[in-house]
Amino acid sequence: GNLRQLETLDIRGTSIVMLPQTIIKLQKLQHLHAGFPTKGNYLCTRHLLHTYGFNQLDACTSLCCGAATPCIMMDKDYGGVVLPGGARKLKSLHTIRGVHVAYGDAVIQEIGRLSGLRKLGVMGINEKNDVKFCSAISNLSRLESLSVQSDKGCLDDITLPPKNLRSLKLEGRLGVLPVWIKKLQNLVKLKLSFTTSSQV
Repeated sequence: GNLRQLETLDIRGTSIVMLPQTIIKLQKLQHLHAGFPTKGNYLCTRHLLHTYGFNQLDACTSLCCGAATPCIMMDKDYGGVVLPGGARKLKSLHTIRGVHVAYGDAVIQEIGRLSGLRKLGVMGINEKNDVKFCSAISNLSRLESLSVQSDKGCLDDITLPPKNLRSLKLEGRLGVLPVWIKKLQNLVKLKLSFTTSSQV
């Protein structure tokens, strides 16, 4: 919280699953890169689970977390970081990568109020939070790059897609492409991963 001049925070490749509340003091922060822990940490967690009979929480607590910190290192979407409340105050943010949004709608609302965002990468979109996420995306008019990991094709409710979007990455069980993609006149890059779309 004392790094008031910090502009870039990169915690990729670490076991950090929750950012501290003090991050909202970093008013000059422009780029936040998070998530995707190293393969070694992930394999060690799996080793504890299968070899020693640890449950998910105990394994994560032993390796990477304090006893009071919940674990988000799941099979499919491990590696996302949870933003604290008040993240909407980080008005200088241009980039957010690797944020997990499946553990409460508050973080989605916080992201939706960061009107200066140009690059956003999230995971944990599901049928319970997809409508609110789509609403938040519609507020981000300056967004140029969007990366979404979802449980299913949950992005149909975006009514006003960011008109400046140039890069779109969709990961998950996507049955069909969202209809709003055809409105993206500036799109130059589309990447689909682990999808089941019959359109491609």
